[in-house]
Amino acid sequence: MSCDWIKPDGAKCKNNILMDNYCSKHLKQTCLICFEKVPSTNSAQTKRLNCGHAYHLKCILNWFVTSDQCPICRQSQIKDDIILFKNKIEDEMRDKYRDVMATYEYELGRRRRR
Repeated sequence: MSCDWIKPDGAKCKNNILMDNYCSKHLKQTCLICFEKVPSTNSAQTKRLNCGHAYHLKCILNWFVTSDQCPICRQSQIKDDIILFKNKIEDEMRDKYRDVMATYEYELGRRRRR
């Protein structure tokens, strides 16, 4: 099925439907983090998740600090590039923390033996 969007010249959009009878180019959603309208396409300011829900990029980045799920449908976004990057950074920080703690424990042990 094709999108219900009618172009200014009267022609119908030929893109495939994403949701609500519109393609990703013409679907307008509400960012349920800030409650403002957001286009459904990925851009420098917007992010469409794997589930099809769209958000302002700054809004979803703030959301992803505490959750890896879509705010609307709670579908996991663990394969999203942003989440993969976040998890990589968290793993690297855990490794650094573990190394620092091991060094600290070693130094404490040396001081006690003196």
